[in-house]
Amino acid sequence: MTQTHVLTPNFESFASAVAERLNLDAEKIQPDAFWVRDVGVSSVDIVKVVMLIRQKFGVKVPTTAAGKIKTVQDAFQLLEGAFA
Repeated sequence: MTQTHVLTPNFESFASAVAERLNLDAEKIQPDAFWVRDVGVSSVDIVKVVMLIRQKFGVKVPTTAAGKIKTVQDAFQLLEGAFA
């Protein structure tokens, strides 16, 4: 039987995955950056970030959480909280 190991993601792996999914420069993905103002993404892109957290990291996050995500750190905390 194959055993699956889930590693707690760090910020760099999260930022890299987001940058790849949204076709952005990874350096724009900073914890204190606001998604819309600083990173330059739309609310639809924020929903894509929530979907990425679900799919890539296996975390159950309600789609309604997207409305509460203002900064990159907000999104990372959703992910981080699932591994706490």
